[in-house]
Amino acid sequence: MISWFFNNFEDPAQETPYDGGEGGYQFIWGGPFDAGEYLFDYFPDADDDERQSAIEQIEADGVDWAPAGHRILPPEEDYIEEERLSLEDRLDNLGSQLDTLQTHVQQLIQLQVSTSGSAPAGIGHNNPPVDEGDCINLDEVQESIDQVRAQLGKADRAQGADAEVITRAEGRFQKFRQWIMKAAKGATAALVLGIIGGAGKVIGEKGLQYIVDHQSEIQKSLNFIISTLNLWVGNFSL
Repeated sequence: MISWFFNNFEDPAQETPYDGGEGGYQFIWGGPFDAGEYLFDYFPDADDDERQSAIEQIEADGVDWAPAGHRILPPEEDYIEEERLSLEDRLDNLGSQLDTLQTHVQQLIQLQVSTSGSAPAGIGHNNPPVDEGDCINLDEVQESIDQVRAQLGKADRAQGADAEVITRAEGRFQKFRQWIMKAAKGATAALVLGIIGGAGKVIGEKGLQYIVDHQSEIQKSLNFIISTLNLWVGNFSL
């Protein structure tokens, strides 16, 4: 039980943004979560004494917990998302999730700020080397949305889609998900970290704030899209 808990939850100091002016940790990915509630939910057949012992050992390190890095959604939504939908059911729902993602990507493209001219503070022609994790090409993300949508339109989509297109899209969306997480943490701290949104452009303060305000919906769509694409690619070899 203890191993399961620490595989799914973590100390908020690990990843959760902190804002002293707003009352401390900002649980933007859900929480704070309580060990007792989830051990009862996930281990209903466990002995009461064993469960209580596990809770006491966990709470020796703290009582408020955030989702671990691989669990972006609150546990209830995450559990539902992981239900074993068939590939066809997932593909039926994939179009609407792509629409949701496209709405946010287009907003972020519009909120990009050119690095030439009025760039955010600390970003200019002499800016230090940018970490690759800070970079994303939003036009490529949009391109993959369009390409995946085209594959959905094929008559034999489950077996007849282009595996290279789907695989490339999955990689881009995974990178985009990591970028969103990093950008959201920077925005919550009211910092412009030089998050690169495209060639010669950065995500300014308005763009970062947009990510904070909408990251839960963005992440939820990305989680469904990525897991569906992964299942789709695996189906080609069957």
